[in-house]
Amino acid sequence: MILLAATALLAAACAAPETQDDPRRPPPGMAELSTGELQSRWWSWAASSPAGSNPVADTDGSFCAEKQPADAWYLAGTFGGKAERRCSIPKGRPVVFPVLNFTGTKAECAARLAEAKGTVRWGGAEVMLERMEPVPIRIEGVEGNPVTREAGTVSTHGCGLWVRLGPVWDKDTLTIEGSAGSFSLSVTYELQVG
Repeated sequence: MILLAATALLAAACAAPETQDDPRRPPPGMAELSTGELQSRWWSWAASSPAGSNPVADTDGSFCAEKQPADAWYLAGTFGGKAERRCSIPKGRPVVFPVLNFTGTKAECAARLAEAKGTVRWGGAEVMLERMEPVPIRIEGVEGNPVTREAGTVSTHGCGLWVRLGPVWDKDTLTIEGSAGSFSLSVTYELQVG
């Protein structure tokens, strides 16, 4: 009788309808990227636009769709200070962003990371941060970008506090707060999904 009940429960669980992905879980594909690859990709995205249309320097979200990859949606913090942005993202797209991120020698990166603190809230719920220790990265930049300030490839170390959100299905508010020493940032995103 117990075996029959267990079998019935197992069958019911297997037949249960799938629920939408929890956006606080790492997204498929993005979760498998090494921390070096993920950081290289994000930094290259941030360095792919000149100062006048750069998403990190953006004050209102006008440039959040700038040069987005097909398999994720990148968000940006600021070069320091506050920003309030509105951003439309495709439904079901994983979202990846740093709360605080640093580049430099391995020792410089580790020293900045030791001071780093941050919080992220998605729809009022706190999101777990991923601490990425210093690893070698490569940044591909365009002329006039405010990230590397030069065109071409820069090899360095990257580290920081990062978030990989699973596919996002509904609009909501995302807040990013971070500080390290005298540096601080605060970004609020009104994310529209569609």
